[in-house]
Amino acid sequence: MTMSDSGGLLGRIKGKRPGPDLAVDALTGLPDRSNLLPWAGEALERSSASSTRCAVAFVSVGELRDVNDTHGPATGDALLRAVAERLGTIDLPDTRVLRYQGSEFAVLLEGLPGPDAADTAGAFLVELMAAPFATPSGDLTVPAHVGVAVSSDVYDVVADFTRDAHEALVTAREAGPNAHHVHDESKRMLHSTRIDEARLQAALADDEFVLHYQPIVRTDSSELVGVEALIRWEMPGATNVGILHPHDFMPLLERTGLAPAVGAWVVRTACHQLRAWQLAYGDERELFVTVNVGAHQLAAAGFADEVRAAVEAAAPIEPWQLCLDITEEALRYNRNASWAALRDLKRLGVQIGLDDFGTGVSSLLYLRELALDQLRIDRIFVGGVEHNAEDRAIIKHLAALADDLELTTIAEGVERPEQVDHLRRLGVELAQGYHFGRPMPAAGIESLLRSDEAGAPTRWDASEVYSFETS
Repeated sequence: MTMSDSGGLLGRIKGKRPGPDLAVDALTGLPDRSNLLPWAGEALERSSASSTRCAVAFVSVGELRDVNDTHGPATGDALLRAVAERLGTIDLPDTRVLRYQGSEFAVLLEGLPGPDAADTAGAFLVELMAAPFATPSGDLTVPAHVGVAVSSDVYDVVADFTRDAHEALVTAREAGPNAHHVHDESKRMLHSTRIDEARLQAALADDEFVLHYQPIVRTDSSELVGVEALIRWEMPGATNVGILHPHDFMPLLERTGLAPAVGAWVVRTACHQLRAWQLAYGDERELFVTVNVGAHQLAAAGFADEVRAAVEAAAPIEPWQLCLDITEEALRYNRNASWAALRDLKRLGVQIGLDDFGTGVSSLLYLRELALDQLRIDRIFVGGVEHNAEDRAIIKHLAALADDLELTTIAEGVERPEQVDHLRRLGVELAQGYHFGRPMPAAGIESLLRSDEAGAPTRWDASEVYSFETS
């Protein structure tokens, strides 16, 4: 069985109950929070003595206060008991569940095959919480958030392990409904190690920066039509998930003035990879690639010339196959230089996209003043499309507006097939998110392209990579 097989898990209530010597939560019947540190300490000891990893995952169901206010405390209590029962269905060896506090539960996972499996576990737990919960007031669907920390050699103090998992939960909540986040201990190394301009230049020269690609597909067919290029830093010594994400190191690049140089590398590398795919799979597979452009990069002297050189060097790809995603912050920063660069880029023929559309104060103004090509609908609206009429109304009108202006819409953060159905009916053309595929190395996209040529489904399933065997 794989971690993504939540349907099978939900069908088997394991009936795991705490032993007579454990402190128990009166409402749910699960072990209470006093058991977490002893359990986590034992798991860390077993993990250090084996080749596997353990993880602490905090699971939180949102809107409990709203449930209590709308339906009464009895329904809120029933919801918590239903969540506890759902978590108790996890059919994996060496997995323990407890109630931590309020609407938060902790899940201790052991026997993980590697650190990357923590991300799969986080996504699985979000998926597990997605189905409605039966309560006296009817079936209720509530958003869930998951924060995960995975074992590493740095955890000499058990409380640090559980604290990092809870901090990851806070980060997941900030990301929006039904999000998960994995803590990376290597981020702490960034703060405790002196990283200067020379170190970052060495990272660029030594090919420590890499690109991962997330599929962009049509909502009406799941056909792969594009990818988003996302930078990662494979920093030697990273101890958890193995790589650093942009929010971990981009502030360092901006402070040292290296953001434009690294950003130019991203554009060149993405165009070169797109050329390789097009040569390998033919002109009929003319994908496009989107690249995020930061404020310092957009305003840097010569940016438009760098993009032109990258596209020309990647022939036979056409300029329209490169889309530069711009944020409102980038448009406000050094407005004269930024907008001049955008005019030059439009003359070149590349596409311009406005990222996180609908969340800023000036989005509509930019629609009028910029010749945009793509609108990215923020995940904050996509996350509520199944259950929130206001989010559906917003998406419907954004899609209609984009259609009137002849712009392409891309929905971000799609995690479930039900969301795809709603987005398609609301008029959204393209989508990306974990439902279609996580960011992956170029080889993962090549696997999708080969599958598509053979007529197989194009969806990339992380469970094909990270499987959890059960007894």
